[in-house]
Amino acid sequence: MKSPDYSCSLICVLIASLFCSSKMLRADQPNSLMAEGTLAYHLSTNTAAHAAGRSANMGDLLEFTAPNSPGLERLTKATWSQSFWLKDVRGLGATPIGFTNLAGGQGLPTMVSPRHYLCATHMHPEGYLIAFLDTNNVIFWRRTLQRVDIGNDISVGILDKDLPPSVGFLPVLAANYTNYLLTTRYIQGVGMNQDMCLFSQPMYMGTGALISWNSSETVLLGPTKNWNIALRPGDSSNPEMLLIRDQLVLVAHNYFASAGPNYAMHINEINKAMHQISIRNHAKTDYQLTQYSLAGWPTIH
Repeated sequence: MKSPDYSCSLICVLIASLFCSSKMLRADQPNSLMAEGTLAYHLSTNTAAHAAGRSANMGDLLEFTAPNSPGLERLTKATWSQSFWLKDVRGLGATPIGFTNLAGGQGLPTMVSPRHYLCATHMHPEGYLIAFLDTNNVIFWRRTLQRVDIGNDISVGILDKDLPPSVGFLPVLAANYTNYLLTTRYIQGVGMNQDMCLFSQPMYMGTGALISWNSSETVLLGPTKNWNIALRPGDSSNPEMLLIRDQLVLVAHNYFASAGPNYAMHINEINKAMHQISIRNHAKTDYQLTQYSLAGWPTIH
């Protein structure tokens, strides 16, 4: 089995900056489209409300607590942090708390069904033992089996058996998000790194193959810049999300340090791969992605 390849993570700010610098407006420019009641307004104010009254220190950002020891002890004794800024938000358990053979939270996949996950192709997670923490602080162990690669660093993988509803999975942003979200501006997202921290992530959604982000930016009405964290090698595959009401919604994973694949542009390919890998592994169910509907939010076009 190949070792995880972190080299892609080193191609960071330059590539993402070239990708989006000519297309986006700065966050400090006036924005008539971020009106009260729009989804962009909600993403900013909802995320900022969770950050209010906190200082963005490690105690605020770290999602679970565990002994400061390597390997199984760290995983088996983990519990959700009561001081975590996004405590009780739905979907936290969809990203596991670690592998038995990788350090910390490196190279994590994210569940998109009770049995299927999305991950970075260059991390090669198949064949690993992995731990999930459910809403009751119970650890569920699963083994990653095969994966199907669909391009743009996106792989669909399958576990040896389903996870329970108490662990859960994430919906993916619907493909028609461009009717509801700004594609010429940063919007407010949530990122994750190998330290098991979740933090503010100013995102540029666009309509192309990549979603990019920039820790040097802030989003109007969103958390202040000290809530942002720049990614580093080892953060690959960890999820990039939006916080809509109390639900985390998956939009990408960390590929470059400042960009990742736009899942909404690959929904059909992902569903096809989920079907194929279910058949190969004799799964009794045929799960497909759950698209998070934005119906009810005002359109901006």
